[in-house]
Amino acid sequence: IVVLENIFRHKEMGYTPKDAAYIGAKEVFVAVIAATLTNIVVFVPLANISSLVGEFLQEMALTATFATIMSLIMSFTLTPMLASLIIPDKPKLGKISQSIIKFEKIWEKLYDKILRIVLKNGWVALGILVLAFVAFVGSLIIYGSKLGFEFMPTQDNGKIRIDVKLPEGYDLSSTTKVLKTIEDRVSQYKDVEKILTNIGKTDELNTGTNLGMLEVYLNKVDKRNNGMNDFINVFNRDLADIPNAEIKIMAMENMAGPGAPIEFYLLGQDLNKLEEIKLEIEEKCKNIKGLINFDNSSSAGKPEITIRPKREKLSEVGITAQDLALTLRTAMEGLLSTQFKDRGEEYDITITLNEDATNTPEKIGLIPIITPMGSFRLAQLADITFTTGFTKVLRRDKFTAIKFTGDAAQGIPTGDIINEINKIIEGERQLDGTYKGGLELPPGYRIKWGGTSEMQIEMVQDLGFAFFLAIILTYMLLAAILESFWQPVLILLTLPMALIGVVILMYYTDTNFGLTALMGVIMLIGIVVNNAILLLDFANQLVREEKISLKEALIKAGPVKLKPIIMTTVAIILGLAPMALGFGDVGKEMRIPLGIVSVGGLVASTALTLIVIPTANYFTDLLFNKIRNLFKRK
Repeated sequence: IVVLENIFRHKEMGYTPKDAAYIGAKEVFVAVIAATLTNIVVFVPLANISSLVGEFLQEMALTATFATIMSLIMSFTLTPMLASLIIPDKPKLGKISQSIIKFEKIWEKLYDKILRIVLKNGWVALGILVLAFVAFVGSLIIYGSKLGFEFMPTQDNGKIRIDVKLPEGYDLSSTTKVLKTIEDRVSQYKDVEKILTNIGKTDELNTGTNLGMLEVYLNKVDKRNNGMNDFINVFNRDLADIPNAEIKIMAMENMAGPGAPIEFYLLGQDLNKLEEIKLEIEEKCKNIKGLINFDNSSSAGKPEITIRPKREKLSEVGITAQDLALTLRTAMEGLLSTQFKDRGEEYDITITLNEDATNTPEKIGLIPIITPMGSFRLAQLADITFTTGFTKVLRRDKFTAIKFTGDAAQGIPTGDIINEINKIIEGERQLDGTYKGGLELPPGYRIKWGGTSEMQIEMVQDLGFAFFLAIILTYMLLAAILESFWQPVLILLTLPMALIGVVILMYYTDTNFGLTALMGVIMLIGIVVNNAILLLDFANQLVREEKISLKEALIKAGPVKLKPIIMTTVAIILGLAPMALGFGDVGKEMRIPLGIVSVGGLVASTALTLIVIPTANYFTDLLFNKIRNLFKRK
């Protein structure tokens, strides 16, 4: 667009099509090279992120890079060549074209008047810069502080999962009756297409006759009026009165994969100590606003018989705890005594006590134990009691672990809940950098994030690093191309101007920062600087070639470059509009934040850049001249 518009401008100045193509392309060569390379350089950090987040971004970054390189080559080869052949000497203008040209003249004159006002003197320019700074800080405080973080937005794929946990002791028949009640209540809605019920487990780790899980499949999103989150809220309401049932309702899967959005582990060695810390975590986390379905992997197991040997008695009778255990195992599980052979087949013969002789603690206490001192009953050598064991013991990173999971209520970003949990774990950060409060974990015990939560924390760190690296690479590139250390700083002022539009549009569209939104912010670094590059590069040419002051060059360059700036911005916005408006069904939740961030940033940066960048360039030029004159006098 920039190359072609400049060729047309020179054609209108009276040049032949061939000369207009040559001079027009040559004049914007540096600006287009700089603008294109800034687009490419911001994708370099994205393509080289090594974590799981990089797997999402690498293909897009490489695709955009190669496509941009090819577009640059075409802009300085095929475009000028075709322009020199196709552009007519005397184009015929229709009524629409004449109306557009008249409109162009109006906005060029208006922009010229605005530039003359803001560049009137240094004090006016300073006032404009102060207002821009206040607008930037104010937008971050008023709107940016209210935006949340999430890994990825929830996709409305119509799949809802209902986990059911009943008290210990429920058999499969009783559990089935409860699940049937849930099925009947859920299936009454016409948008429920089918239900798949699993009895006896909720996942591969959690199994038992008191557990069950329902997978609810809704009709496609374009065939129903209510979203998946609306159905989750309705099911929560309808199933709340089922007695003795702990019910969790959530999206069955999201773009980050299966698992709860909030997940962390308590790591240690002693299970009993872990249980104590677990109770403290549960007590503190239950007050977190928006945290729902909060659960952990540690739960009371079924009653079991525990036998604790009396060490003094064992030493008196001349046996060890191992001898006692082997005798008990022989009585309970049996002892392989011999084998029966028949027609080439061998069958093990195991001798064991009758089940009726070992089905109560009292009967187990009567098991005879043979010792060098004679025969004793088991109850004489050990304490036999009923205890409650653990249904399962998790291991992570060579530690015994308790896994905590949870969901975010509708409208609450997962990042806000993760921050609240971090405050409970680490405490409140003070001004001196220390933390007050938090869990006092014993040595050898710690908290580790996992699942989607871990990926979200990594995402913020990785994209934060990519953001600052993209800024540094963009500055270095512009400094090399423009041969200036200061002008790249002025050009990068377009980024704060873009962030004003980003946070405002995200706030009013109820969009959170996530993978695609943060990716859009990084992309904006390479996109929004293009307008400033185009404007300042042409102003620099006018200063060098026509020997005029910077103020005159900016006033002259602004109206000339207004048309290509608006054309390129409108083209990008129109290209992103379907994405921002959520056209399409599959995966639109992931595309919408990228479109909203890009559109909001482009609109704000273009509107403010046309005023702020010339003002900042003019003001800093005045300031540097005064400093130089001051040193000359000294």
